[in-house]
Amino acid sequence: MQFYRRWQPVAAISFDLDDTLYDNGPAIERAEQWMLAHLRSEYLATAMLDKPRWLELKRNLLLEQPALRHDVSLARRHGIQAALMAGGMAETRAAQEAESVFAAFLAERSKIEVSDETHALLARLAARYPLAVITNGNLDLAQAGLADYFTLVCKAGLGSRMKPAPDMFVQVQKALGLAPDRILHVGDHPQTDVLGARLHGFKAAWLNEHQQPGEQLQLLPDVELTALGELADLLL
Repeated sequence: MQFYRRWQPVAAISFDLDDTLYDNGPAIERAEQWMLAHLRSEYLATAMLDKPRWLELKRNLLLEQPALRHDVSLARRHGIQAALMAGGMAETRAAQEAESVFAAFLAERSKIEVSDETHALLARLAARYPLAVITNGNLDLAQAGLADYFTLVCKAGLGSRMKPAPDMFVQVQKALGLAPDRILHVGDHPQTDVLGARLHGFKAAWLNEHQQPGEQLQLLPDVELTALGELADLLL
């Protein structure tokens, strides 16, 4: 644990989810593979949809509709619908099927592995502090077994821009009724988490488990952690 400024106690904690509370990469890779296999096997319109074609479709969609960058769920639903329509499916049916496929994708995506140590830490922290989520992702917290720890969940989309934009930090601050510097945001990403938190006045704990170089930081966090469990020493 390394401090970059004098530590002052906090009254609440917000958490990033992906790659902070669990390893997100395997879950996304597995869910993406399931989605593409499902689209190829269940629909003639997407029988030839492989990963390169899917990635190209996503790139084109985001170029045409840049606002979708702030809503990963909506972007994926639109992408699935566009793939089905490109293969000849009528728009109304494609929209319906896209909703169904996305729901199944989200269930696969939310099959993440959270360690017993992380569950125990969150339970201890939740007994002492209000805990919130600030995430750019779309994890189903209930399915993942994380919902009970948090009093507030803010996800990008539906008018809220992704971190490091201030939208979700403002939502958390207003909901908790605290000054920004009374809230500690914990996350792994130098820009979305550390920069986002610091720009809005939150304290920032940078979870740097993989020794990312400090040059990636635009603003210094209040504290750098090498393991999530160090929060216990800091806050309990």
